[in-house]
Amino acid sequence: MMKSCPLCSTEMPERYNYCYQCGEYVGDTGSFLQESTPEEKQVQQRQERVIHYGCLLIIVLWALFGLWFCVNINR
Repeated sequence: MMKSCPLCSTEMPERYNYCYQCGEYVGDTGSFLQESTPEEKQVQQRQERVIHYGCLLIIVLWALFGLWFCVNINR
């Protein structure tokens, strides 16, 4: 089944939410999202927390050792 863009009249498959010709919004993106269970949401939140803390740790270590290296390289 095909649908057409209201702006440029380009035909595209039903699954497209934006026109690939002009970029106009042509559909509902919310209807394609699957509902996740509370357990899945909890796992996703835990994974995001691990990623955020990991990135923060990398930044802190880089700041500490990067500054230490820059100070000691000039000696």
